[in-house]
Amino acid sequence: MVREKENFVKQSTHTSFYTGGQFAISNDGQYLLCTYNALVHILDVETQQIVRSIGEDDTSSEIASFALFNDLIVIAYRNQLLRQFDWKTSTCRRTWKSVHKNTITCMTFNPSGSLLATGGADFTVKIWDVEHLYYTHNLKGATSIIRVVLFYTSENKKIHVISGSDDGRIYMHNLHTSGAKPAVLEGHMSTVTSFVLHNDHTLISSGRDRVVVIWDLQTLSSTRTIPVMETVEALISLPSMDYLKPLKIKQTFSPNEPLFFTFGNSGLVKLWSGTTGRCLLIQEDKTHEKTAANSYSKDKEHEQVFLNAYFNETTRMFYTNTVDHNIVAFNIKKLKLEKQFIGELGDVLDVRFFNDNDNNPLYAIVANNDEKVKIFNLNTWHCQMLKGHTDIVIGLDISYDHSLLATCSKDDIVRIWSYDSDTSTFSCVALAEGHTGDVAAIAFSKTSNAFIVSGSQDTTAKVWSLENLILDKDLSIEPQNLSSLFTLKTHDKEVNSVSVSFNDKHFATGSADKTAKIWDIRNQKLLAVLSGHRRGIWCVQYSPVNPELATASADGLIKIWSTKDYNCLHTIEGHDASVLRIVYLSMGTQLISSGSDGLLKLWDLKTSTCVKSIDAHEGKIWGMTASTDESLLVTCASDSSVIVWRDSTEEERQAKRDNVEEVLLMEQEVSNLLVNKKYHEALKIALNLNQPFRALKILKEILNEIDGTDHLKNTLLQFSDDHLNLLFSYVIDWNTNTRHSTEAQIIIKMLLSIVTPDKILKLPNGQKCVESLLPYTERHMARIERLSQQVLFLDFSWHSMKYLDQSSNVSTSEELSTT
Repeated sequence: MVREKENFVKQSTHTSFYTGGQFAISNDGQYLLCTYNALVHILDVETQQIVRSIGEDDTSSEIASFALFNDLIVIAYRNQLLRQFDWKTSTCRRTWKSVHKNTITCMTFNPSGSLLATGGADFTVKIWDVEHLYYTHNLKGATSIIRVVLFYTSENKKIHVISGSDDGRIYMHNLHTSGAKPAVLEGHMSTVTSFVLHNDHTLISSGRDRVVVIWDLQTLSSTRTIPVMETVEALISLPSMDYLKPLKIKQTFSPNEPLFFTFGNSGLVKLWSGTTGRCLLIQEDKTHEKTAANSYSKDKEHEQVFLNAYFNETTRMFYTNTVDHNIVAFNIKKLKLEKQFIGELGDVLDVRFFNDNDNNPLYAIVANNDEKVKIFNLNTWHCQMLKGHTDIVIGLDISYDHSLLATCSKDDIVRIWSYDSDTSTFSCVALAEGHTGDVAAIAFSKTSNAFIVSGSQDTTAKVWSLENLILDKDLSIEPQNLSSLFTLKTHDKEVNSVSVSFNDKHFATGSADKTAKIWDIRNQKLLAVLSGHRRGIWCVQYSPVNPELATASADGLIKIWSTKDYNCLHTIEGHDASVLRIVYLSMGTQLISSGSDGLLKLWDLKTSTCVKSIDAHEGKIWGMTASTDESLLVTCASDSSVIVWRDSTEEERQAKRDNVEEVLLMEQEVSNLLVNKKYHEALKIALNLNQPFRALKILKEILNEIDGTDHLKNTLLQFSDDHLNLLFSYVIDWNTNTRHSTEAQIIIKMLLSIVTPDKILKLPNGQKCVESLLPYTERHMARIERLSQQVLFLDFSWHSMKYLDQSSNVSTSEELSTT
């Protein structure tokens, strides 16, 4: 029996958390701190989920730089403010105005955390006393923007500040000598990007002039200039000679040998000797080597450009960021990529689940505004990237047995990737060239890996054979070129979607020309043209069971077509904007749709009614797919987020059953308490059950008892704020009814006598209750006053009638006497 879905709830989310610039790693290696516009997001390294955020989301005060020391973080904003936070609690300790005349570009703490150095675009370096919050030194001398600052303590215990600037010079200031000119070290021809201290008197500096310079700080002269043949953005000194053995470096070095790693525009980590100037080790990156060896892409290898780099002693990993807002972690022992954090996805265009050997979703494969395909591990959100396309990847599809991945791109090429379960990696095994426009849609055959169908902006659809596809794990073998079985001129405008029937006999295409068409694969001919939409069609989808085809259009409609007589069976209305994706669920009895308004809608196809509407994203939901067992759903949108949803139908049904059972038990308990005249306990349970009429009956029973008023008052004194708030809301309704107003007024009087006015106003509905009670109370008061007047008039009338009766009797007596 098919169990229909009723709701989906969020299970996990990947959203943008890094927009470039400064980042840092906590000392214990558990948290990553990175800038996101005006915020600093704190991420759990294991789950890649945002734990908390520091600051306010104000676009007028974006972050320029920040410095981290233990639990303390100081953030410099572009509006000339500095703020000090405890990053573990997101508590702002103090805020002060920067005395820089321009933006702060770099900052760092001294080893003890008592001093803070800030370098700015005003060519100066300021030194701050962190505890007393004033700046102690204003260091001038540079003739360009300061890019890097470093504290240095000489052998005679004197503190110096070393700064590097865009003019290629290094300035060394002695903080113990007031007003002295800095020592200037000249050796770079371009911007100085990074410093690292090797020992008490050796400084290593890098620049964008493709050289690294070794400096002797005692003589203030360079001892060696090393041409590294790449722009170096960051340096890290080798933490210990013990790491040389895992790196398989057989040479022996003296303890004072300056060994350092460089991070630059080659996208590779390199280890250098400062004594010989030789490169001792280049990071092994099989992904790069594979692409370069095969040369099967149209472009040159797109290398990652590393910007900043840090080493964490606890995790023993390097952390570095790239120009495309990613943060990567390398193990120092093997220089192997351990983790990859995708800071910003941009518009996410398509998404698919990829299953493991047990047919459970293992990866979420994502196509976004990039030529690289992102593959996220659903447990850790660790990402691996597939390189090969030379332009933005638009569409994805997975083979029926989850062994192959197909991608299509704006480079007019379709690529087939094979998954190796032993290494958990994908490799490109085939490519299909032939389209003359952007390939927007791709679909595998459903019963075997016999063919794929592609649709393009060149208005054609091509069917490609996979019969002779060789799945070889040897990465040195070039991908096969697929042959096209046939090409069809399908539409007058671009093809937006293709779908293969579940018997592999037909395929359907949807186009911006407002039509969908059904094609016979064997005979290569058109079977039907489905017209009826008022705007372009974004998605076509075959039913997995019934002879039906669903189409989704920019006119906000979903149409269900018969694939026997090609008539429209249903037209589903409900979206106020374009419907971008549709997926069949529950053996074809339900349909879920996504729109450009960020909504997901679950439809019952028997009644064409909306079962559930979910506000899922803040942008257009471009991609959506369900897992094989339909227990999970994944969506992606233009708001740069990927969300995994869990089917919560059974959980909610069980919760409802449990709730009904609990209510029945509580109602039985109330009945038992009423029989035993335990009204006070029954009142509390009636409030918990949210039964105002039963609560009113119990209150009346209590008030009818001897000393019932006092007993009720004692009961109310024991009520929690939630019970008081609920009772206030009941009293409002009772007070509107004349039959219950007496009891309502008695309870109001009691509540006002035991609850202070301030506490009443602090209740969730306190102010509303007071405002609602006043008019009806005034009305009851007026009614009682009128009733009182009527009673007094009645009493007066009665006395007047009694007086007249007595006067009449006296007159009659007198008349009788006279007679």
